[in-house]
Amino acid sequence: MAGNTLGGIFRVTTWGESHGPALGCVIDGCPAGLELAPEHIRRELSRDVPFHLLTKRIEPNDFQIMSGVFEDRTIGTPIAIVIKNSKHESDRYRKIMFTPRPGHADLSYRLKYGHVDWRGGSRASGRTWISVVAAGGVARRLTELCGIEVRSALTELGGLAVDESNLEQRVRSLAAQAEQDRDATGGIISVTIRNLPAGLGAPAFHRFHADLAQAILSIPGVKSFELGAGLRAAQAKASQFNDPIVMAGGRPTLQTNNAGGVLGGITVGTPVVFRFTVKPTPSIPIPQQSIDLRTRAAASVSTEGNHDANYAPRSLVIAEAVAAIVTTDHLMLSGYLPHDSLVPQQQRLQTLPRR
Repeated sequence: MAGNTLGGIFRVTTWGESHGPALGCVIDGCPAGLELAPEHIRRELSRDVPFHLLTKRIEPNDFQIMSGVFEDRTIGTPIAIVIKNSKHESDRYRKIMFTPRPGHADLSYRLKYGHVDWRGGSRASGRTWISVVAAGGVARRLTELCGIEVRSALTELGGLAVDESNLEQRVRSLAAQAEQDRDATGGIISVTIRNLPAGLGAPAFHRFHADLAQAILSIPGVKSFELGAGLRAAQAKASQFNDPIVMAGGRPTLQTNNAGGVLGGITVGTPVVFRFTVKPTPSIPIPQQSIDLRTRAAASVSTEGNHDANYAPRSLVIAEAVAAIVTTDHLMLSGYLPHDSLVPQQQRLQTLPRR
């Protein structure tokens, strides 16, 4: 199975299945000399479940940094992180192993690979993206060196607009509704990357927003991506949509941000703003129409277990990690971050242990 690596110079390869003993990632291309303590990873992993009411699978996310770090500093070699699985219930899936769940990847995995791990969605499960969250903790340490901030917000949950004033209430309402209806919902998330330098990205197939879109659309359940004004651009005239160019702080910038911080695939220094939609979690206890792959006869399938009533909040945390990883890779590609070491050349011999 190919396609498990994100990035060019700063590369993150993930491994593991939803119900396997562990998950993990290997981060290659992180320069030496970065301060990286376990707390920097733990801080991100602790955000895995923003709202406990919306999921039944809450993992402790015990982890271990296996390589690439010595005395809380990176040494330039691959950083391997292992995260244990402990809250899975695999036996529930045995009775539906030959009945693919609508909306899930069960059927497509069977059609492509033949031999699959039928427990909990395997590699297609949202649980496997906890490895990306861990890698995002490393990427954030590098983006912080450049003063870059990645922030996200839920703007719609279960079909209703939300903000800080009504989010908690909406979560409680959705949780109660899911318990009663035994159904799931989706949402919309907005992400903003601030303080990016101008000049990240390159035409034609390494555009900054295109790399972001590819990574975000890889998150399980994500069905659309839009940059800046997004779909509204199709309804506007050019005179309304084009962002006026002005001087501010002694440098050219955009007066508005319909472009979402990117022109011609290259950042211009304004915030990069994008949104994406997350579909309803497909694993639900409501009986749904399917087939029995052994007999090809019609069958009914329902899913019991530790599933999310709404996966959008967890996607929000993953999206921040993804944005940090893509940004870090582009910072290296454009020369804003060194490839080999953060330790200045004249200080490198001073880091040798003294005898």
